[in-house]
This record gives sequence, structure tokens and C-alpha cells, in this order.
Amino acid sequence: MDEKTWKKKLFLILVFIESSFLLFWGAKSYYQVRQAQNQVRKVEKELNQLRLENKILMQQVENMKDPFYLEKMAREKLGLAKKGEIIYKILPPKEKK
Repeated sequence: MDEKTWKKKLFLILVFIESSFLLFWGAKSYYQVRQAQNQVRKVEKELNQLRLENKILMQQVENMKDPFYLEKMAREKLGLAKKGEIIYKILPPKEKK
């Protein structure tokens, strides 16, 4: 085997090895980018959910400044009544066995 043929084969082998390495490295990088994109989407979804929850809480804070709303909540949630009022509770009918 002459020296030129041997050098060409060695060169082609080195090019093949380098190409394989670059292909593997590129595929690995692509996979990492995809994972990062999925994580960003997940965090954005959580952020939007938290923003919505925050908006609802801010509305509740605004409502708490209104005396009518506070009275309504006290009546509904706590079963409170003004002096002289009578509270009626309607119970569901008993089930027959």
C-alpha cells in the first residue's frame, strides 16, 4: 500500500470520526434545547395560573373594603345576623331507608 492511499484513508477515517462526534454533540444539544423549551412552557403556564389567582385575590381584597360585602359574607359564611333578626335554616329531607 503506498503512502498516498494510506494518508487518504486515515484522513477519511478522521473526518468520519469528527463528523460522528459533531452529529452526536448536535443531537445532544438539540435534546437539551427541547427540554429547556418544555420547562419554559411549564413555568409560563404556572405563571399564568398564579397571575389569575392573584387577580382573584386582589378582587377579594377590594371587595373587603365594601361594608355591604363584608356584611353579606358574615351572613352567608358565618351565619351571623343583626340584632332582632331570626335566622331560618332549611334542612334537606331525611332519606328513608
